[in-house]
Amino acid sequence: MKKGLLLADGSYVSWGFLSIFWKFLGDIDSYEVFAYRIVSTLITMGLYFVLFGRLGKLKGELTTLVHNKRELTSMILASFLISINWIVYIYAIAHGEATAASLGYYINPLFSVLLAVVFLKEKLNNFTKVSIFLALSGVAILAIQGGKFPIIALILPLSFGTYGFIKKNVTLCSEVAMFVETLVVMPFILVFLMFFAKHSVVDYSLKQLVLLAISGIVTAIPLLLFAEALKCAPLNVVGFVQYLNPTIQLAIAIFIFHEPFKFENIYGFMAIWVAILVFIIGQVILLKKMKKYHA
Repeated sequence: MKKGLLLADGSYVSWGFLSIFWKFLGDIDSYEVFAYRIVSTLITMGLYFVLFGRLGKLKGELTTLVHNKRELTSMILASFLISINWIVYIYAIAHGEATAASLGYYINPLFSVLLAVVFLKEKLNNFTKVSIFLALSGVAILAIQGGKFPIIALILPLSFGTYGFIKKNVTLCSEVAMFVETLVVMPFILVFLMFFAKHSVVDYSLKQLVLLAISGIVTAIPLLLFAEALKCAPLNVVGFVQYLNPTIQLAIAIFIFHEPFKFENIYGFMAIWVAILVFIIGQVILLKKMKKYHA
């Protein structure tokens, strides 16, 4: 259990600090950064399977996937959803919207619960009902005060939450799933890089080339840590530390990127933070009830 929580902490802290990495690439067109991230991630995962002797595992799971049309369709949808999530996040960091990105990841767990209610007909306890109401109120307050629809803060949880929902019944291991997700969109990436990209690799500085080259590694590490965490600790326990990610993102946005944080925005964020607190309290109570039931 302790090992699982440590691994989960490592994954969420890594994800939180990734905004600094993408900020270093802020001078490059966001679509090009995203494209090279896909290329680098696919190469990174390919090397992972070769170097760690897991090509047999990759071949076996790919063969099973090809013959399972339902799971194959799910993976294709998941690939495009995670791509949307990645490109919007990269765009947000590059265009001074890291605060909005952190807000999106604060909302994400509550959106996942909402999906379960709508599609799986799961019932909400009173704590969750209150938390969803408060979160929606917080988003509404931020939209009214900001004078614009918080599109980034909503696209991120919409894409990532739906991605997680679709992947819930996918049986592929995390490494193979990540390889497939990048492989599916690779044809579109190659077309973009060959015909629509504003720059080629010769236009980038050495520093930018190195960062683009290792973008696959920094993408893969948090995911692999998270996958290992789930093997050592239950998902509901690992989920309690997920708020490290947006909290770190928000701190970086304000104190390192110096993004403006208007005092009136505190009301919207307070509503969302209280929503998270209520949600966590509800989950703790539920866990205690389950332990008593199984005792």
